[in-house]
Amino acid sequence: MGQRQLIFLSVLAGGLLCAEIPAARAAETGFSTYGLGGNAFGAGVTPPPGTYVTAVAGYYAGNIEGNVTIGGIVVDIGMKVNFLSMGLNGLYVPERKFLGGSLGISATVPVGVIDLDAQASVGPLTGQRSVDGPGLGDIVPKLQLGWQHGSFAHTAYVQAVAPTGRYTPAFAPNIGLNRPSIDTGWAFTWMDNTRKLQVNGALGVTFNFENDETNYKSGDEFHFEWAIGHEFAPGAVLGFVGYDYRQLTGDSGSGAVLGSFKGSVDAVGMGLSYTTLVRGMPLILNARHYQEFGAERRFEGSMSILTATTRF
Repeated sequence: MGQRQLIFLSVLAGGLLCAEIPAARAAETGFSTYGLGGNAFGAGVTPPPGTYVTAVAGYYAGNIEGNVTIGGIVVDIGMKVNFLSMGLNGLYVPERKFLGGSLGISATVPVGVIDLDAQASVGPLTGQRSVDGPGLGDIVPKLQLGWQHGSFAHTAYVQAVAPTGRYTPAFAPNIGLNRPSIDTGWAFTWMDNTRKLQVNGALGVTFNFENDETNYKSGDEFHFEWAIGHEFAPGAVLGFVGYDYRQLTGDSGSGAVLGSFKGSVDAVGMGLSYTTLVRGMPLILNARHYQEFGAERRFEGSMSILTATTRF
């Protein structure tokens, strides 16, 4: 197996799953359909032909102060969330090239368990109220196209979020958001093989459609993820990771009773990727932890991601 294959498996293990990890919290419910932290080491490397499967587990714990709208209900003091998510991503890369690049077709199926604890002084949630429960998340199909130019690789993608997840227009343990969206972006990876240094970035924009249960249209969102790592041992990369999130346009619709509610947040942390062979099959293990800071009009907390990827 070549270096290019191993690098790509690393990014796949690093998290092609979006939506099931509630890392980007702004707009309605304080959640975004794009899961921050999904791109890190090898973000721009394109896969060689084959079929890939990634298993992901993530845990997020955070809180928001002040007003937030959830399921059409306004929580006016604050809310805490604990979210455990799991998912499978399947990716197929055909032999045939397109526009000189490698085409990838994938789909992600997430599930999760969420625990919400809210405090309110008025309305149906007066006092303290808690809900929890499991459910299916929003399924994400994706197309990507990537190119390799020596030590520099880059990939363009577009993905859709289908409102398939568990959702009730109330203060409920919703795993899905009932908010269709389209996310498009570009990622790159540059490697210095002499110094064993790797620099990665991934930027994208999420275009949200209206939640027809609450008549709430969340604003469009920008996200940037990055990772800088050093290969300190064969197959092992350690480094710093992070992300930045900004809501570009305000919320609208009759359900947006709090106004534009434009949110932002940043995060930084550590990441580790390890590549090995098990009975001749490649196995890539990834672990990352992010600590958020500087949040405005959205949740702020910490997130951990564990992933495993193999190629068939």
